[in-house]
Amino acid sequence: MTINILFFGACREAADGVAEISFDLATMSCSGETPGNPDVISVWQSLAGRYPVLARFNGNVLFAVNEEYARGDKLLVAGDTLAIFPPVSGG
Repeated sequence: MTINILFFGACREAADGVAEISFDLATMSCSGETPGNPDVISVWQSLAGRYPVLARFNGNVLFAVNEEYARGDKLLVAGDTLAIFPPVSGG
């Protein structure tokens, strides 16, 4: 079960400059998750393990699934696109 992950801004930099990856959900080892139905936060935690610099954004990132903002408890299915945005400010 594969999803597409997009990194934006400082999250892209923290992910070794990678803008987009295919991510196989079957390779995740997240305790407490139902196999095959991980949520956004579980994928985030797995990505932070793969790209440790991402951990600096814990609790401060925005997620979108299939171009709609999503909370951490949103379940992911094969073919979804998960976009990860760093915290932003402006005036």
